Amino acid sequence: MKTLIIIDLQAAFRVPPELVVRIEKFSQDYECRVFTRFVNPQGSLFRRKLGMRDCSAGTPDTNLLLKPRDEDLVLDKEGYGLRPEHIVRLTARGVTRADICGIDTDACVLGVMFSLFDAGIDCRVLPGFCWSSSGLDEEAMRIMNSQFSSPA
Repeated sequence: MKTLIIIDLQAAFRVPPELVVRIEKFSQDYECRVFTRFVNPQGSLFRRKLGMRDCSAGTPDTNLLLKPRDEDLVLDKEGYGLRPEHIVRLTARGVTRADICGIDTDACVLGVMFSLFDAGIDCRVLPGFCWSSSGLDEEAMRIMNSQFSSPA
């Protein structure tokens, strides 16, 4: 099944509008779309160590920038990567391979890639469909190409 995982395209983050448009158009060809949404619980390390105060559950900043279709899957995550219960939901849908896009390339995109790979799900990041607010997009892409690409 052709699967696209769209990482954290939500109101809290300053996502370039042109990236949202590109992902929306590109994603229409996928039979399975999975959206992740970052939710920041009270007492989290994101709050304590990083000073991140937004993304509380149920607040407008967790609203997705693309409207999921009825058949799409939305996974709320409280960290960079996916939890075992997320992997169970993906494998229950028959996901064995996925293309990945979204934000932040150097944080959540990278974290989700490691989560998928560790779970035995083949994954491929899509250059040009990711973005990083820190400016570390190219560095993160080099890491992912090194860690998840097939040898030549």
